[in-house]
Amino acid sequence: MSLSAMPARAEDPIRIGAVKSVTGPASYIGEAQKNALELMVEQVNQEGGVLGRPLELVLYDDATNPERARTMMQRLLTQDRVSVVIGGSLTPTTLAMETLASRHGVPMISQAGSRVVVSPIRKWLFVNPESEEMVANKTFAHMVKKGISKVALLSSSAGFGRAARQTYSELAAEYEGIEVVMDETYAKGDSDMTAQLTRIRGNSDVEAIILLDVGNEPAIIARNHAALDLNVPLYSTHGLAAPEFPELAGRAADGMRMPTPAMLVAEQLPQGSSERELGMAFRKLYQNRYGRPPNSFAGYSHDALLLVVDAISRAGNTDPAAIRDAMEQTRDLVGVSRSYTFGPDNHGGLYEESDMRIVEIRNGGFVLVD
Repeated sequence: MSLSAMPARAEDPIRIGAVKSVTGPASYIGEAQKNALELMVEQVNQEGGVLGRPLELVLYDDATNPERARTMMQRLLTQDRVSVVIGGSLTPTTLAMETLASRHGVPMISQAGSRVVVSPIRKWLFVNPESEEMVANKTFAHMVKKGISKVALLSSSAGFGRAARQTYSELAAEYEGIEVVMDETYAKGDSDMTAQLTRIRGNSDVEAIILLDVGNEPAIIARNHAALDLNVPLYSTHGLAAPEFPELAGRAADGMRMPTPAMLVAEQLPQGSSERELGMAFRKLYQNRYGRPPNSFAGYSHDALLLVVDAISRAGNTDPAAIRDAMEQTRDLVGVSRSYTFGPDNHGGLYEESDMRIVEIRNGGFVLVD
């Protein structure tokens, strides 16, 4: 019998792979996710591991590059022989990895929330952040409450921005009380979006701007928006719900509003709620280890590992196919971001609008407003 064919001993570690954007334009996403995974693997091992075995995290940095993400995924599957993969951090890196997961029959759970990641359903791919539909509808509902009906979209022409633009445009057309009256785009890497914002300012119908992007460009837009003294509120997706964004944008970010999982503002939630208790416990653990509070992306990684551990426990072994089947049968698993229920027709998890909150950036912090 070859060594590779020998059964695992009880004390052999369970190898969990991860590919994260720890460096590059999305480093504020990937670094927090890496931190959360390492922290939670340590916690699980301190509590006895899974199936009587410790977890071993094999994590690679894709440098926010889809081709590198694919290369690292290939290494995880063919050299490291992991049983399941957590990642990628973004839509382009996730899609680059997914074809390999399917080819090798290894489940992966992504922290990208674009519609193209969850639709159509892919057998070996699961997603745990809230969907773009949920995020968009939460934003639209808040806008209608505030008397806002006519909006301008401002998005990057690639990756997350391009996918989000399509989703928001389609959903706005169906959402009663919301109308897209302008649609401006820019290229990733652009260093000034004053021209787009100036055109928006010239349209008196625009009552709010929805910024659809992640990375460095949103901070530039916030500064351009402030420099023009635009009297039009700026909204974004949950992709900017991270302490690193106002640090990058400075005071120009003040006043921006966005949806976010409750964990980001756990201490502002009602006393005694499970969301508050779970969120504050994770925030304290993360803060004590890394000296700063976790962002929402760290919460997604926390929950991804929770989903993996739960699936392995119910599968009773580390066979990738068994883990996939168990994950698809996940029911009402409560994480720090939301509760998760998967199924054959839903690899993105059922969710409620109440799973998210609307926050406003004030003095560099996030304040719960809805």
